[in-house]
Amino acid sequence: MGSRELRPNVYSVGTIDWDRRLFDELIPLPDGTSYNAYLIKGSEKTALLDTVDPAKEEELVTNLQKLGIKRIDYVVSHHAEQDHSGAIPRILEEHPEAKVVTNPKCASMLMDLLHIPDDKFITVDDGGTLSLGDKTLKFVYSPWVHWPETMVTYLREDKILFSCDFFGSHLATSDLFVADKTLVYESAKRYYAEIMMPFRPPIRNNLEKIKDLSIEMVA
Repeated sequence: MGSRELRPNVYSVGTIDWDRRLFDELIPLPDGTSYNAYLIKGSEKTALLDTVDPAKEEELVTNLQKLGIKRIDYVVSHHAEQDHSGAIPRILEEHPEAKVVTNPKCASMLMDLLHIPDDKFITVDDGGTLSLGDKTLKFVYSPWVHWPETMVTYLREDKILFSCDFFGSHLATSDLFVADKTLVYESAKRYYAEIMMPFRPPIRNNLEKIKDLSIEMVA
């Protein structure tokens, strides 16, 4: 898929898995799926938001290299599941200066699952912020959407919500933005029914937490 610009100095650097046909050894993927990762270049610091499944980690590294990224200061982890976090060790190998930014529960899970040492983490509070210079990240915990450690990130200056799995779906497409609303809605309904439906009460609670954000784009 390569890297593509969402807004100035905000890039999609994730990958598409056209051939994957099963998720969690249970959920059919007739159209494949995507692993979303985003790079934000501030005037002082650079942050990578999420990574990709380990099977696609070299594509992620290539996408970053083609952007000319020499330094990553922060890797924001929204979710410990492997399609989000699985390439963090590879990124830390490529960018040993980087720190993993997440909430305490996710940090604990990543230490267990990926054996990332404790000193590589910066933990943030619910509602906490992180400055990249001219861009500011605001972190909002969104527990049980759909794991206990999930959170989202709001890019204040660009009014973008990086929503983790909150508004997710399993969809493989080369389109950066929604081109076929019918296709996206159908995939989103399936995703909600198959994964999110048991978590309806926390979903409602977490919608309340983000309703006052001025959102122009959901990524």
